Amino acid sequence: MFRALEKYFEPTVIVASLITIIIMVFADVIARFAFSTSIVVANEIARICFVYLIYFGISYAIREHRHMRVTFFVDKFPPKFKRMILLVSESIFLIYSITVCVLGIEITQQAIARGKTLSATQWPTSVLYAAIIFSGLLCALRLLYSLYLIGVRGDISMYQNEEMPQ
Repeated sequence: MFRALEKYFEPTVIVASLITIIIMVFADVIARFAFSTSIVVANEIARICFVYLIYFGISYAIREHRHMRVTFFVDKFPPKFKRMILLVSESIFLIYSITVCVLGIEITQQAIARGKTLSATQWPTSVLYAAIIFSGLLCALRLLYSLYLIGVRGDISMYQNEEMPQ
């Protein structure tokens, strides 16, 4: 159960968000052109889904070791130094992810305290800001696992430079 959740959680959220965006925008376009009206909640739901798609995409990129990084200099070092550099860079990224998560909690708490709601759906704005918390937490967990692989197991194979297809 946990392994399936770990493997499919982010892709499921990303795909579900993308499908919802497509359906909402398509339905709103049809409503505008065919019926001269608009689906009031369509843009807001699409915006929320887009935010979740982006934030969960960050975590997914970390899991797949596809997040943006410059490895030109790292690739020039022997494996022992490469391992130390990767430990430092992943640690910095972990600190950043934890900071994002903590700030996301603060922003979400402020939104809850203010009682603000989204205009069309009347959902609390904390629904939108919660994506920051989830993403920060997932990123931190993914980076902790990456640090474990690099630091304890000495596995840096996932960071070997791959040739780009031409």
